[in-house]
Amino acid sequence: MENLNMVDFLKLGLLMFLPLLLWNCNSENAPDCFQNAGTISRETVVVPNFTKITVYENVQLTIKEGAVTKVEVETGKYLRNEVSITVEEGRLLLRDTNSCNFTRKYGITHVYVTVPNITEIRSSTGLAINSEGVLSFPNLDLISESFNDPEAKFTSGEFNLELDSEKVSIVSNGLSYFNLRGKATSFNIMFAAGDSRLEAELFLADNISVNHRGSNDMRINPQASLKGVLRGTGDVVSFNRPTEVAVEQLYKGRLIFME
Repeated sequence: MENLNMVDFLKLGLLMFLPLLLWNCNSENAPDCFQNAGTISRETVVVPNFTKITVYENVQLTIKEGAVTKVEVETGKYLRNEVSITVEEGRLLLRDTNSCNFTRKYGITHVYVTVPNITEIRSSTGLAINSEGVLSFPNLDLISESFNDPEAKFTSGEFNLELDSEKVSIVSNGLSYFNLRGKATSFNIMFAAGDSRLEAELFLADNISVNHRGSNDMRINPQASLKGVLRGTGDVVSFNRPTEVAVEQLYKGRLIFME
């Protein structure tokens, strides 16, 4: 009987505690793991000029080309105080340190950037980086690696971009997924390690250079030349056979033409 009473007492205590816990979740001061997002809203953030972007964990990014720079952050009311938008040495840094989320979904924080030109986008988010419309940035580096920037330790995000550029380069050593459309004169791709995947059969590039040490595929569409070396197990799948082809195949990865 005493055990039963103790069980009933614990149940009663839990029933009294749960409403208090749930009420406390609706606050920016609640513990991260139990904190609700709150009302989703978007605000404009004034920042200095920048030409590079680094996206850290928990942040989605949408980029639009425009004459006037504009940065907007969309997130929950109770998450906003742990979302930072700063510029250091010409680089826009996007951070969301709301990392533990037992009671809310991932990927709530979304930053929208309108800018006339960007030269580098570094992904350490694990989430998507998208373009809105065509980006005609002349020279663009897409980076998802942790060797040169140890703080950018997450290398499993997604680039989903439509480009019209002179030169585009990719450097990756993790699990990131690259989905590119559009065109470029020069396209350089380095998968230094990992299982990154490139789907760029709809990205027409005159001259493509590859350095492939990874385990997944590069799907490309060279128009004039294709050069490089395959050192890993991943294949290079070409959707056109250009006039000039000079690709070394040193291990299990193969150059495959889809014609």
